This record gives sequence, C-alpha cells and structure tokens, in this order.
Amino acid sequence: MLVDLPDGRHILVDTGDEFHRPGCGEVCERADNHLLADLEHDLHGDPISMIWITHQHSDHLGGAHEVMGKFATRLYVDNGRELEKGEVRRAHDAARTAGAALAIVDPEHAQAPLRSTENVKLTAIVPSTWPDACKHDANDCSIGLRIDYCQSSVLFTGDAEADEESAMDVHGHATLLQVGHHGSNTSTSKPFLTKVAPKYAVISAGKPGEGTNRTYCHPRAVTVEALTAQLGGPSSKSINAFDGNVACKKSGPGHWHDVRSSDRLWATERDGDIVLTTTGDGAFVRETPP
Repeated sequence: MLVDLPDGRHILVDTGDEFHRPGCGEVCERADNHLLADLEHDLHGDPISMIWITHQHSDHLGGAHEVMGKFATRLYVDNGRELEKGEVRRAHDAARTAGAALAIVDPEHAQAPLRSTENVKLTAIVPSTWPDACKHDANDCSIGLRIDYCQSSVLFTGDAEADEESAMDVHGHATLLQVGHHGSNTSTSKPFLTKVAPKYAVISAGKPGEGTNRTYCHPRAVTVEALTAQLGGPSSKSINAFDGNVACKKSGPGHWHDVRSSDRLWATERDGDIVLTTTGDGAFVRETPP
C-alpha cells in the first residue's frame, strides 16, 4: 500500500512477495512486476520516505530488496524480529546498500520513526507487550500504523489476529481500515471492528485458486459479512469469498460464494488496483481506474 502524504512524502506499507516464491510461480511474478511498475509511475522519481513492514512473513516483506534496489529509500522499519530469516536478511542488506536508516517498532519502541507534521500525525499501533501467540505466530507480532490527516484517518494492522487486535490501542475510530490478514476469519474480530468503527475498508487478497491463495482461501465470507454490517449494510455489489466449511486445502469451487457487500468495501480480487483520496474531510473517494 502506497500512501502519498499532502507534504509530498511517500510511505510504502509492506512490499508483497518476491517473484520466485515457491508454490506461487507466475502469479507472484506478475504481482511483483506490477508493483514495481506502479511505483515507478506513482513516485515520479521521488524517494520512498519510509517502508513500513508490518511483520516478517514473505508475502509482506519478500519484495523489499527489489523495491530498495530500484527506488531511493530513506527509512526502513520493521519489528526487529526473526533477523536470521533469509528474506529479512536480504531486506536489511538492501536497506544498508540503499543508504536507508533502519528502525525498529515494537512494544519497547512504540514511536513512529517518521516525523509528524501540523496536519499529518503518524502513530505506531502496537500492544504494550506482545501477546503470547507472537511466540509461535509472526502474524501476532504485527506492527500497525495509523495516519491521521485532519478529519480523515487510515489504519494498517498487517496480519494481526484477534489476540493482538484485543491488545492494540488504535487511538479511537479510524475512517479507513486496511483489513487485517487479507480478510481472514482470524482477524477483524467483532470487538476490534467496534473499536475501530471504520467508514471504509479495503481487503487485499488474491483470486480464488491462484498462487498462494490456493492454500489460504482469503477472504472469508464471515469477514465480508461483518465488515458489510459495520459499513452500513449490503449494496448491489458482492465479493467472492470462502465459506470456511472445510479446510482450504480440501476445498473446491463450490466453497466460494458471492457475498453481498457494502459499496464502501473494496477487494483487490474484484476491483484490482484501488486508489483512494481524501481532502481530510473524513471521506474517501475512489479514483476511477484508467
């Protein structure tokens, strides 16, 4: 997710996977090339002010070394964990080669390392201590980022699941929610939705049966339904979602259903690239795709 701030700075939240991810093949290669091409178009030669890696899973940081190899980057932020993993080492080496500063955000370093301005406030969203689940699941070590611009706000929570969601101080309601864990049923719990009370939401997930989504089956129908209820009820639109009645690896096309959804809920599997803008008035508008 690329955020263009009003003062001209750019924040990239996660970088997607690398193109040679085992088991993903052409799907990941296509997504990787698409990301790099779009960054070249959208940055217009500007540097990336901050890359914010929510957690150390390859589908969130695998492309970091490619991004920093192609685009000037000022600051690289992660949770400081799993430094022995190959993709983490590659990302840190790429940051050093690019001359980017390295910063850690975690419960003991809970300040956003990129400065706020008069109209834009950046807030790290982390629990006061990591939940127990963090010991065996990197999803629950996610570092969230909140960006407030006047009356508009956006919240990114990575793949934080219900345990971490319950421990997060999200600093009040947020206008726009980047839906956690690609719309999984292990995130976006009802207490969390009540706490955030978003007016708009975006699910980033692959198409059914493609790439790594063959084994993850995101988004889940129950999550689309909960988001739609929070956003004011269904419209004429629908999102193809997995019913969860069997394990993903044992599922077939019959377990995917069109679930009626809010017109303020977008999903990359249906909508492709999603570009939202705000003037700071508390509303987000989707730009018409070219």
